[in-house]
Amino acid sequence: MQIVQSRIVKQLKKSGWLSLAVLLTGCSLPPAIPVIGAYYPGWLFCIIAGVILTLITRRVILRKYPTPSYAGIIYTALFALYSMLFWLVFF
Repeated sequence: MQIVQSRIVKQLKKSGWLSLAVLLTGCSLPPAIPVIGAYYPGWLFCIIAGVILTLITRRVILRKYPTPSYAGIIYTALFALYSMLFWLVFF
């Protein structure tokens, strides 16, 4: 007896194998940066860059709006945005 499969089922099987292959590949090297002989993780530099860019943006925002509302949420979101963008661009 022959089983008839739709195109959707066939594509799901193909994408399942592809996603399994992607998950099992792993990294060739960890994202670490050597600084004076010691290896520091890449996320550490992304956090530092995020803090610096957030402080620069804070200074620009305070020139236009002396007391921004929801400052904690704004600066936290900017920090996360800058850190993740830095990671995407450089790693």
